[in-house]
Amino acid sequence: MTDPLDPTLEQWLLRFRAPLVGLIASWGADWAAAEELAMDTFAEAWLARERLRGDPADDGVAGPWLRGIAHNLHHGRRRQLRRQRLEALPSDLPSPTPSSDERLDVLRAAFARLRDEHQTILRMFYLDATSTRDVAALLEQTPKAVESRLRVARAVLRQHAQRLLAAEGASR
Repeated sequence: MTDPLDPTLEQWLLRFRAPLVGLIASWGADWAAAEELAMDTFAEAWLARERLRGDPADDGVAGPWLRGIAHNLHHGRRRQLRRQRLEALPSDLPSPTPSSDERLDVLRAAFARLRDEHQTILRMFYLDATSTRDVAALLEQTPKAVESRLRVARAVLRQHAQRLLAAEGASR
């Protein structure tokens, strides 16, 4: 019979799994690799929990710590791939392809034009359905700062989409 998960590890998994996957994906890993790396992050964090400075139940302490471990693991794997002379990790976003839904194509193209920081925050909040509080903990920001960055990212996305629609309308 297996032991139940430690309450702290269970809390970390519940609070940070989805946003951590989104964050890792924003660094260039595909979704499957991001999910695997997130689970490796939790394993590494659990094994190294004695080195955590602060209360492991405090999201403001645990989130940045998990992000740091994920960052180190991600860059270690990238270095390993470079040593093996493999190409860079693929992007998780599909390239815009013709489809019957013109608006979706415009949105994909507009999203691809966003700066990485805007893509990251939108992915974490919308695609991973992560709360601003959890995004803030992972990005070491206040929830208000995350809300502000979300407003800016949405506005920039809207501007890109409007420009693309205007250019498309002008070419007709």
